[in-house]
Amino acid sequence: MARTISDEQLQLKKRARRRLIGAITLVTLMVMLLPMLLDGEPKPVSQDINIQIQTPNSGSFASRVIPVPEKTGTAEAAVKPQQIEITTPPPPALKPSADKETTTTAQVKNEKTPKAENKSGTYVVQLAAFAHKDNAKQLQQKLSANGIRSYTEVLKTAHGEKTRVRAGPYENRDEAEKVLDQVKALGLNGVVTPR
Repeated sequence: MARTISDEQLQLKKRARRRLIGAITLVTLMVMLLPMLLDGEPKPVSQDINIQIQTPNSGSFASRVIPVPEKTGTAEAAVKPQQIEITTPPPPALKPSADKETTTTAQVKNEKTPKAENKSGTYVVQLAAFAHKDNAKQLQQKLSANGIRSYTEVLKTAHGEKTRVRAGPYENRDEAEKVLDQVKALGLNGVVTPR
C-alpha cells in the first residue's frame, strides 16, 4: 500500500511542477513582451491637412470685433454707443498768424471735415476706453498734437459709462495700419477694427 500512495504522490508532484513551470514561463513572457507592445512608437497619421493662411496684404479678410456683454441678467449690459465727439488735429500747412479770422475759418473747416469722413470711413484704430472723460480728453490732445485725428464714444456698460477713444475713420485698412504704426511710436497700443 505504501507504493500506491507514493505513485499518486509522484504524479501529483509532477503535475504541480508542470503547472509551476508553465506559470513561470507565462509570467516571464508577459514581463518581456508587454513593455515591447506598450513602448512602441505611435503610427504617424497618414492624412494630410491643408492649412491656408492669408497674407496681411490680401485684403479679402475683414475681422470684426463684437463686444460681449457681461452676464448680469439684464439686456442693458450690452455695450451701446451713445455720444460721439470728433476732434481733428490742426492742419500741418497752417502756420500761426496774427490774423485770428484766418485761424477761426480754418478751425470751422476742420470741424466740418470729420462729419463727411465719418460717413465714408470704414476702418478705425481703437485705442482705449476710460471711466473718466478727462483721461480720454488727454489722450485726444496727445493724438492731436501728433497729427492724428480722433473721436470719442460714450458707452453704457454694466460697470457704468466708459469713454472710448478711436482714431479715424479711414477709407481702407492700409491707412489705418499706418496710423497704428504712428500710435505705437507714441508708446500707445491700439487695434485696427472695422467701424
